[in-house]
Amino acid sequence: MALPPEDLPSPPPRSFPSTYRLKRQRLIRPLFDRSRQDVGSVAVGCVRLLFRTVPRIETGHDVPLQIGFVPGRRARSAVARNCIKRHLREVYRVRQRILVDLFQHRPDTLVVMVLFRGDPVEATVCIGRDLPRALQRLAERVANEPPA
Repeated sequence: MALPPEDLPSPPPRSFPSTYRLKRQRLIRPLFDRSRQDVGSVAVGCVRLLFRTVPRIETGHDVPLQIGFVPGRRARSAVARNCIKRHLREVYRVRQRILVDLFQHRPDTLVVMVLFRGDPVEATVCIGRDLPRALQRLAERVANEPPA
């Protein structure tokens, strides 16, 4: 027996607004500074996540998370780079609830950079397999951390 349309549960929001995109250099640079103690890393297969938590006032938006994507050095052509970034964004967009729900009611923001470190030819298979596992490991690591 099918439910009437008004009784069906609504799907979780899967949008990826521009306020969730990591654009500010003052938030990006510290993620790549190896001497910083507050930057964490999670690596699974071809994907590596660099992350840290910052007070929400530093991001310029009242958002629980900001994320950026890097296609890696092995993707030489602009077409390959764009394809990898598009695939990273799409896989993340579908599974973003894992991290967004964790930081929704916290006073800080999770800043994440997703790095692709694999072969560009195998990007679609590799990203679909490894990024969800990396997001799950990241969620497990930051769930017990105190707010920044």
